[in-house]
Amino acid sequence: MKRIFSLVMILGLILTLCSCGKQERILYNVDLDKYVELGEYKGINVDTSSKEYKEVYDSLVLDDVINNGLNHEEEETKGTVKDGDIANINYIGKKDGVAFEGGTADNYDLTIGSNSFIDGFEDGLIGVEIGDTVDLNLKFPKDYGNKELSGAEVVFTVKVNYVKAAKTPEEFYSELGYDSVEDYNSETKSAAVKQIIFERIAKNSKIKEYPADDVETVKQSVLNMIEFEMENSGTTLEDYLKQNGQTQKQFEKNVISQQVEPLMEMQMIWYAILDNEGMSVTKEEVNKEAENTIAQYKQQGYTIDEELFKRAYGEYVFEYQNVLSKVMGFLYENAKIS
Repeated sequence: MKRIFSLVMILGLILTLCSCGKQERILYNVDLDKYVELGEYKGINVDTSSKEYKEVYDSLVLDDVINNGLNHEEEETKGTVKDGDIANINYIGKKDGVAFEGGTADNYDLTIGSNSFIDGFEDGLIGVEIGDTVDLNLKFPKDYGNKELSGAEVVFTVKVNYVKAAKTPEEFYSELGYDSVEDYNSETKSAAVKQIIFERIAKNSKIKEYPADDVETVKQSVLNMIEFEMENSGTTLEDYLKQNGQTQKQFEKNVISQQVEPLMEMQMIWYAILDNEGMSVTKEEVNKEAENTIAQYKQQGYTIDEELFKRAYGEYVFEYQNVLSKVMGFLYENAKIS
C-alpha cells in the first residue's frame, strides 16, 4: 500500500487465538450487535461523475499537495533561469537614470512565463546565471496606466538571488511512491470512493453504547499520546492541568467525550461489519501490517523506536489498521461504482 493513511502507528503487536477457536483480539471482543446498529453497508452506490465524488477526490489530491509538498519548491543557487521557474530577484527600474516609483523591490518571487511584468522582462531573465545581475533595456507600453511611464524607455537592473524550481507532477508522484500519474489517479479514485462509502455507512449507523473495557483501552492510548506530545513540547500533563484549572478527572472526562468516543464510533462500525460478515484478523496478518508500515517509515527516513511508539500510541493500532483495510476492501468490492 503506497499511501500511508495514518501516522499513529506502533510496533510489537501480538494477537493470540484461544484453544476453543474463538477469535481473541485487543478491541471489541464482545457481541457488537448489543452496541452497534448497522445501516445498509453492501451495494453502496457511488457515482464518480457526481459533485460529491469530485469534492472528495479533489480534497484528497489537495491533502497530498499540502502534506507532501507539490507546491514546495526547492531553492537552487546554481544553474540558469528557465521558463516556468520561480526566480527570486532584486530589481531597480530607472528612467533617464533616475529610479521611478514602484520600480524597485527586493526578494520578489517572479514566475517566468507568467507575463506579470512588461514585455521583455521575464524573457530577458531566461538563461541568466543564478547570482548574476543584468540590465534589461525595456519600453513600457503606450497604454500603460501611469502617464509618466507610458511609452517610456527604462532600464531594469535585476539580480537573480536564487531559483525555486517547482517539482514536476512526475517527480511528485514518484516521491509518493507511484510509478506514474495514472497509478496515482487510480489509487486516489479508489480512496475517494472508499471515503464516500464510509461516510454513508457512518451516517446510517447508530452507536447504542460503548463497551467499558474498550473505552478504557482507547482512553489510555489517547492519554499516552497526549502526554507524549506534551513531553515533546516541553511541558507535562500536571502543568497543563494547573494552567487550565482542571482536575485529572475532569480532563479524562473531556478526553472521553471529545476524542475517545468519536474515535470508537468509527472503530465499532468496522469491527461490527467484520463480525457480521464472518471475517477475522489473524496474528500473521497483523504482523504483516506492522512490517509494511515500518518499511514505509524507513523508506521516508524515519528512525523507528519500538518502545517509544508502543508507549505513546497503545497496542491496538495495527489490529485496527488490518480490520479497516479488510472491511474497506470488502465494501469496495461490493459497492456499485459508476
